Amino acid sequence: MPVDMKNVIASTFATMAKQKGIDKITVKALIDACGISRQTFYYHFQDIMEVVEWSLEQVTQDAVERSLQAESPEKAIGTLISLAMENRTLIRRLLDSQRREQIEKLFVQATRTYLQALIRNSTRKLPVRYEDMEVALDFWAFGISGLLLKCCVDEPVDADKLAAQICRMLPEKSEENAE
Repeated sequence: MPVDMKNVIASTFATMAKQKGIDKITVKALIDACGISRQTFYYHFQDIMEVVEWSLEQVTQDAVERSLQAESPEKAIGTLISLAMENRTLIRRLLDSQRREQIEKLFVQATRTYLQALIRNSTRKLPVRYEDMEVALDFWAFGISGLLLKCCVDEPVDADKLAAQICRMLPEKSEENAE
């Protein structure tokens, strides 16, 4: 069975980042830990930040797949919160880096992508006008990302309780927007 080198590199990076933060991880240290050549690394990634970005995309896809199987919006959002809590050490290390601004932008974009996928695959019609959807997605993505990042830095939270609280803040279906 062929080795998925991108996953090997990303997994090794995550392990290293949990131990010493990303500012101290060089491409050389990463390729040494993976036991690969520099050429192999650059075949798959341009730099360390691309490893972070690709890893976040993979986690987002996993979260979407898990959430689409959830029986309610609360359970779907709870899945996202649980994934963040499972990875809180890594997220804290990423946020403690000199690349914090980039990491936060990636995190918001991943949350937005996650929400878009849930909405696209939902049988429930959202009470948001089509022309307002982009603003609504940004609003929810920034809000949920902010909460998740706060939860990763502060004490762990009850994922089900926070998911229920978030869902209570989402607009209910109204007659005006039901069409």
